[in-house]
Amino acid sequence: MRQALFQPGSIGRTELKNRIIYSSMLLRSSDGRGHFSDAAVQSLLMRAEHGAGLITVPGLVSRPAADAAYGLSASIAEDSFIPHLKGIVDGIHAAGAKAMAQMGARGTRMAEGVRTVAPSAMRFAYEDAVPHALTIEEIQIYIREFELAARRAAEAGFDLLELHACTGKLVSMFMSPYSNRRTDEYGGSTENRARFARELLEAMKRGAGRNMPVVVRMTVDDLLGDLGLQVDEGCRIISILDRAGADAFHVLGGTQEKLWNISAGYFQPEGVFGPLLAEVHRVTQKPLIGMGKLGRPELAESFLQKGLADFIALGRPLLVDPLWVEKVRSGDEAHIRSCIGCVNCLSFASRKDITPFGVSCTVNPGVLREPAYAVLPPARNPRRIMVIGGGPAGMTAAATLARRGHCVELYEKEAETGGQWLTASHAPYKGAYRTLVPMLRRDMDEAGVHVFCNTPVDASLLKERRPDLVVLATGAVPQGLPPVRRPENDGPRIVQGNDVIMGRAGDCGGRVVVVGGRYVGMEAALVLAGEGRDVSVIDMEDIAHGTNPRLGGKYVSMLAEAGVKMYPRTPLLEITRRGAAVSFCNAFVELPADTVVLAVGVRPAVDLVPVLEAEGIPYRRIGDCRNIGDALYAIREGADLGREL
Repeated sequence: MRQALFQPGSIGRTELKNRIIYSSMLLRSSDGRGHFSDAAVQSLLMRAEHGAGLITVPGLVSRPAADAAYGLSASIAEDSFIPHLKGIVDGIHAAGAKAMAQMGARGTRMAEGVRTVAPSAMRFAYEDAVPHALTIEEIQIYIREFELAARRAAEAGFDLLELHACTGKLVSMFMSPYSNRRTDEYGGSTENRARFARELLEAMKRGAGRNMPVVVRMTVDDLLGDLGLQVDEGCRIISILDRAGADAFHVLGGTQEKLWNISAGYFQPEGVFGPLLAEVHRVTQKPLIGMGKLGRPELAESFLQKGLADFIALGRPLLVDPLWVEKVRSGDEAHIRSCIGCVNCLSFASRKDITPFGVSCTVNPGVLREPAYAVLPPARNPRRIMVIGGGPAGMTAAATLARRGHCVELYEKEAETGGQWLTASHAPYKGAYRTLVPMLRRDMDEAGVHVFCNTPVDASLLKERRPDLVVLATGAVPQGLPPVRRPENDGPRIVQGNDVIMGRAGDCGGRVVVVGGRYVGMEAALVLAGEGRDVSVIDMEDIAHGTNPRLGGKYVSMLAEAGVKMYPRTPLLEITRRGAAVSFCNAFVELPADTVVLAVGVRPAVDLVPVLEAEGIPYRRIGDCRNIGDALYAIREGADLGREL
């Protein structure tokens, strides 16, 4: 057992049984009237029941339902919300944990149709509308609302409060010279830009009582260089809030102008905010809460042992594996399911078909479905099931079916399981991605799945094995060249983006045009640029279109830094003897190329469907061979099918 993680600790007058905090994960699961949904409540309680010392109840807003509607947040704006919140707190206490109410103000990043506000009327990169600049009178209304909200939180039984002053939301916007261009008492100097946060903190202390500990969750560096708040000034604000009565600081960096800086995705290293913690330690003796890719137990333990942090906040690690604390305590760390940094948990807008207004997780398909996933019932009618395809969908389905008592064989035509995920995880910055396939393989091994690699399935094998059911998880194959003219016996080589990423494409020459500007195209371009080649990327839409905005912006930045030329909204017209002819800004342009790399998407691999139907073998399709998606959809479909059959 990790000794430091399980030592009791105190924040203010509140003692915690261990140093593990379930950090705020904005579950995006309210009922539209400001209450947490039953699914969100159960999700919070499960993390308490399995050992976290402190549960953060996230995103409580102090204003009327305009901020809390649409499933975005829960409200603490009126006394009528107290019974609902008290029920959550009582459940957390019954599980042996303490409860912290996080209170914040969204400012920008509001639901569609709700007026956005900011310190200054300036346009931000992530939204079209210019927000309303708060007046002095409106600022005072916020302060009064926070005081009343803190009083309600105390009446609901919360043990601590947290002021959300980070990640480019309203309070942190006031602190930053990037977003605060005011010239009154709330702008200009460091002290003035810290005034809003200080007055909110003081109001929360007044409302809840001086003995109520208040944690400040604060961005100390916008990570925007000279444009934004930097760590020296962030530490000065820490000192101001320390003197104003803050009981602890939850330290992080980044702002919404560059979403990848606050997402702790696969681009960022483990313990990314460790250097910021070291700087904050110089200016305060109050407890510090560390966060930012600390899900590896030995790393979390080391942050405590070295004195970098007094507590460890785990958001996504506990979202991915609700049993994380129990597994660490029992020494079963080998079975911890790890966050892969895909940040699909934050891609709410594109996941409404899965969980409307709810958080989702690639690795853990049971998020917000915890009661239904708590028990895996045995199969009523065990069958002989053949799973064809060893990607994430097939492996998940196979393990789930075998655990339920079915006799399961999985067939994979390649030398190892993993499917397209092996390519997806090949980039050097995707080390976390490489943990997924070993987890899924372990699940299959422990469930007793019989795995056959290097074994393509055809009609003869189907006749030989004659399964009761086939689960078709054959994935997808890359699309070929779009229907454009090309020279018959001359011109550039044409290769697939996946082959470039995997090092199978051979010599691509000095000049390369990549057709397709999504993940495969951008990663192939980065590989080629890293080899010193002259690379251009074209796409009929914007470069990085359809990607997670918390990752796509980073890719575009990396492409620019690598010298890759980008041509958005540029269709391919034809392949010529010298390269690729395109339409750029309504002009015919020929881009010289020795090689054209195709990254134009994939199509379902369904060649076995007619064979199965001819043999009269029942089958179910999951993953990309049913509908092109990503690993989140594939794993979810595999898990759901495994529970259904």
